[in-house]
Amino acid sequence: MQFIFQQDIRKVLDHFSRLLAVRFCFLAADGRELQVGENKSHCRFCRLVRTKLNLIDRCNECDRQGWSRAARSGKAVWYRCHAGLIDGCTAVRNHGRTFGYMMIGQFRTTDTCKTALLEAWRQRYDNDDLKHAFLKTPRYTRRQVEDIMGVFSVLANFIVSQRMIAPRGADAIAPLLSYMAEHPRQTLSAAQAGKLLHRSTSSLSHVFKQTTGKSFLQHQIAMKLDLADDIFRTRRGVTVREVAFELGFKDPYYFSRLYRKHRGHPPSQIIRAAKAHP
Repeated sequence: MQFIFQQDIRKVLDHFSRLLAVRFCFLAADGRELQVGENKSHCRFCRLVRTKLNLIDRCNECDRQGWSRAARSGKAVWYRCHAGLIDGCTAVRNHGRTFGYMMIGQFRTTDTCKTALLEAWRQRYDNDDLKHAFLKTPRYTRRQVEDIMGVFSVLANFIVSQRMIAPRGADAIAPLLSYMAEHPRQTLSAAQAGKLLHRSTSSLSHVFKQTTGKSFLQHQIAMKLDLADDIFRTRRGVTVREVAFELGFKDPYYFSRLYRKHRGHPPSQIIRAAKAHP
């Protein structure tokens, strides 16, 4: 999906990042970073955890869970990542559809780094660089974190309401996207989708591809699989069969094959991961 960024959005992100010494950024729905205040990279502590301890997958999973919480709740949320730092995020929506996220973070509320991380670091590198990097990240009290998130929420809502960030051409297909989000069990054909927008099938295919970068079928599959991931991560005890039926798949085995094709692993893997990291 392509986005429209007003000129002042860069100033907003830069000012907020400098004011709080944090990382403030806008991401597309798939997690791609599109705008970052002051072009600030991840803090040194995060870079060490991600690259030197090879825990980038754990970091990314924490972020995805945060995005999912924000999208479900419709408000800004904050959470402590697996390495002990605080991140916050809010979903950016258009006509009821999440098209991106704003994130703020990489600060702490304590002077104590996770013991397991420090031990893993010392075993591998025999120094205290990770601990020193942790202590150099900005520290705020819990009350200050709540105040920061309050300001962040107001600022994010203002940015969206003033259309400082918006998906290019989203209004053309917004009613269809809203309908699909409200009826996840229904699987639409391109012809049925075109009728909802009073467009021919060819016209729908063109505007959909131009707006989202995906075909209508690709988007519908991606939407259902994203929703499946949210259910697997948040609903304890759910089965693949139950999720398949909930999303309108008559054959759970077909759903599993489709999931594996697009995700590269079976749905049972994410269920096991959710149980291991509640």
